[in-house]
Amino acid sequence: MISSGRHPKKEIADALRRAEQADLDVEEIHRGHRWGEVTCVPCSARFAVWSTPRDAGTHAKQIDRFTARHTHPRLAGRAPGSS
Repeated sequence: MISSGRHPKKEIADALRRAEQADLDVEEIHRGHRWGEVTCVPCSARFAVWSTPRDAGTHAKQIDRFTARHTHPRLAGRAPGSS
């Protein structure tokens, strides 16, 4: 049995780890064929992570592309409306 919090496919687990390191939220959900989702907090974009994708390597690349598109500059410490 796979431990909670880790995807069973190594390539996808590695991509999810990279997403977490990029400050994206990775949430394990287990709803239908979904294992979970990756959420970009600043823009609320979501990416579904499947538990048994047809090709784990391709799904991992899709997660990496989502991570690259949603790596926003840090907004911490800024007042709302400031440039």
